[in-house]
Amino acid sequence: MSQKEWTKGQLLQLSDGYWSACALHAAVRLGVFGALAGGPSDAATLAGRIGADRRALAMLLDALSALGFLDKDGSAYADTAFAARYLVRESPDYLGHILLHHHHLMPSWARLHEAVRSGKPVRERAASEEEWRESFLMGMFNLAMELAPKVVPLVE
Repeated sequence: MSQKEWTKGQLLQLSDGYWSACALHAAVRLGVFGALAGGPSDAATLAGRIGADRRALAMLLDALSALGFLDKDGSAYADTAFAARYLVRESPDYLGHILLHHHHLMPSWARLHEAVRSGKPVRERAASEEEWRESFLMGMFNLAMELAPKVVPLVE
């Protein structure tokens, strides 16, 4: 079995990869994509719509644009077709629940070294048990809806 050949750039990309996930998780939690579903908006208008700080939201929107989830034209931001399909809660293909489940797992993964050292679980629940449960159950539903059409023909 051959070993993967790493570069310094790949190592750094792996190490800072959580930044992108955090930006995505924040946008899903804040409802950014759904708030843009009606059409393009500037950061100030969108901040009022979702109850966020305009300056901080503008930085998040720029990050989401750089990641390819939003289109930016001047000062206006809009969902990409991908974001509209998978990140707007009202879409039948919404995957936000599983993304929020991943968000709830991050604090425990960040403490992996403690779990390895102690041999004990370090799982932290979300601030709201109901929110944690919904993201898990609906996330599993998201995945099942994605996989079921591929599995059914194999079982028949």
